[in-house]
Amino acid sequence: MRAKQLAEFLSELSSSSPTPGGGAAAALAGAMAAALAGMVAELAARRGDEVSHTIAKAGELREELLSLAQRDVEAYDRVAAALRLPKGTPEEAEARRVALQAALRGAAEVPLSTAKLTREVLTLAREFVPHCPKSARSDLASAGALALAAVEAALCNVDANCLGIKDPGFLEEMAKERSTIAAEAAAAAEALRSALEPDLQRWLPA
Repeated sequence: MRAKQLAEFLSELSSSSPTPGGGAAAALAGAMAAALAGMVAELAARRGDEVSHTIAKAGELREELLSLAQRDVEAYDRVAAALRLPKGTPEEAEARRVALQAALRGAAEVPLSTAKLTREVLTLAREFVPHCPKSARSDLASAGALALAAVEAALCNVDANCLGIKDPGFLEEMAKERSTIAAEAAAAAEALRSALEPDLQRWLPA
């Protein structure tokens, strides 16, 4: 994923191949949100603000999310491979079932990780508002908008994979984490919008 040109990735994304798909796109959107947050922090540093922690954290999140884009492709490829396993005998059918359930759990866990990390991007952006240069308010707002979209897209992919999982205990834990992430991301995004949009939208008619 790291070595791909954007045009190449988008071409693959638009193809009939199941991967890369929504989970990889969500991770890439999260990485872009982290990159924007890092850019805003770099601008603040140029004027003398002590924001090295934010710069480092944004860079760390960007790299982790970029890695998750590739991991998402690999996770769903394992689902596709399990679906191709033979099921002509009871033994083959059972082996296929076990492999598929394991692959689906992995395919659900990766986008959940994407949602968790992108929620961190939202939190980082929200906390950075007091340091945000006026000229970069739209960039920080864009980071928040992209990050929220990435969280929501990642959770859609969690949902899609959980639909095929038969383990009630696993599903219960996933549901709890999903609910927490969705609520916290929405709250952080709203706080960020409330802090930035009034100034950005002053030009609009009352």
